[in-house]
Amino acid sequence: MELKTVVVTLCLVALAIDSTEGGIIKCCVKTRKTIPKPVLMKVQSWYLQDSTGPCDIDALVMYVGAWKKPICADPSMEKDLNRVQKIQQTMLGKVRRSAA
Repeated sequence: MELKTVVVTLCLVALAIDSTEGGIIKCCVKTRKTIPKPVLMKVQSWYLQDSTGPCDIDALVMYVGAWKKPICADPSMEKDLNRVQKIQQTMLGKVRRSAA
């Protein structure tokens, strides 16, 4: 094989691996039973990890502000997270009404 072909092929393979993170699925391997309310108030997005898929445990995966790593919590924490988010929405609505 010509050297140029080998180099181009290697670059394409490296790019493919880098863009898919090597096809490695990121799973929570342990969960926290409690999360402080101030942290719950900063959650920007979240999803439920299911143990019936490629991951071994059920988990509530939360992304907080500028933190790079997600927080892995016990799925039962979803109730607390929903409650905090509902309170925040209520408070935001009151602030908007009073400003109008």
